[in-house]
Amino acid sequence: MTKLLYWIGCLTTYRFPKIAEATVEAFMKMKENPVLLGEDEGCCGDLLLLTGQHKEAEKNAKKVVAKIESKKIDTLVTGCAGCYRAFTKGLKEVGITPTFQVLHTSQFLENQVKSGKLSFKPSNMKVTYHDPCELGRLSDVYDPPRNVLNAIPGLQLVEMATARNLARCCGAGGGAWGVYTELAEKAGRARIINEAVPTGAAALVTACPSCYMNFYRTIKRERPQLKIYDLMEIVNMAL
Repeated sequence: MTKLLYWIGCLTTYRFPKIAEATVEAFMKMKENPVLLGEDEGCCGDLLLLTGQHKEAEKNAKKVVAKIESKKIDTLVTGCAGCYRAFTKGLKEVGITPTFQVLHTSQFLENQVKSGKLSFKPSNMKVTYHDPCELGRLSDVYDPPRNVLNAIPGLQLVEMATARNLARCCGAGGGAWGVYTELAEKAGRARIINEAVPTGAAALVTACPSCYMNFYRTIKRERPQLKIYDLMEIVNMAL
């Protein structure tokens, strides 16, 4: 049996622990018992890479990879688009080849669906999906999240005016939300008001905590009738 490690990520851990809780609950329903690093998890180093701090990124990566490999796991699964990019392309950038496989939660779930190991309860929800930049444009992961959503009986997935490689950015990535908060929120608002709302979807689904954070603030303030979910929250509800 594959030994999984669930890498939660800083933003999910500190700002949206309910996403981590939903993910672990979903794994347990799937009869998986993922390894968790808890307080020893640390940071993936994605922001170091995005801001060009390669020496610090390499130092951090060596420490993090050694910690993970000490757990003798086969596969690292993460629901954070930034962490996924850091553990795939990022490690290559600093010359590190891990012994473990890296999957985004959407890829892991897609594999489970395709192998017949995973099936869902019906849902009558109408949703639209937002492509995170680091999962989409920077990692070319477009189909897995959609295939998982489409595998839920009765769930209706509608696309926004811009999607996949043309999807508008949420505005929060690359540290923009921390440095240019007003601009980041303006970009997030445009995505919600101009593209998500016109689809008529009851919920906006994404697979990145940075996107989730920026959308959450605007939705709570201006469109409380529109729900915001991480992909794993939708999956947990359908299991």
